[in-house]
Amino acid sequence: MSHFRRAFAASTVALAVATLLPATATAQRNDSYTWKLGLQAGSMAIQTRTQDNSILPSAGAHILVMGKRGGLMVGVDEGFGTDERSNLIVFNDVRRYQAVLMAFPIAAPLEPYFGVGGGIMQVVGPRVDPAVTDPFQRDALLSAATDASAYAFATAMAGVQGRWNRLTAFAQAQIGTAPGDDKLLRGAHYSLHGGIRIGLGAAKEGVREGGY
Repeated sequence: MSHFRRAFAASTVALAVATLLPATATAQRNDSYTWKLGLQAGSMAIQTRTQDNSILPSAGAHILVMGKRGGLMVGVDEGFGTDERSNLIVFNDVRRYQAVLMAFPIAAPLEPYFGVGGGIMQVVGPRVDPAVTDPFQRDALLSAATDASAYAFATAMAGVQGRWNRLTAFAQAQIGTAPGDDKLLRGAHYSLHGGIRIGLGAAKEGVREGGY
């Protein structure tokens, strides 16, 4: 949790600084008040009750609604595993739904950004180990696994992006808080993604999209 607290604190400070920047710091942005569709791919690191630091390839999509100096990102990522194990439960994929409040403190060809938010992390399709043959035990284990398959998390993000008219290329790292002791997953989860965002148009009536 100490790593997450430091990351969360740093991102919170960055968001606060971004809101206090003078108007001239963001006066040249040409993507304020727009919608963007993002596509990303990379890796996600998870832990289970019986596995440490399993690195899964992952991909996802999101919508970013830009304001003047920041935005709100809502998206989903999926980590693609193979026979991941948590005690007597086996699964392949994990899915992350999240909403992140973003800050873009400077407008430049290559610019950093930060975010804080939260979401739901979910084990997809848990199943009982075939070694368990008793049908009553299997039913009990599957019921418990279903209850333990998802949890809410808080998250902190940091990234860098380059913008060219409607197209934005980015790379970002993220950390999410650990679940309780009764879940299939354990420990903080991490992700590293790269991708693109495509401008879809104005998000505020009457706003002209400079450079679009």
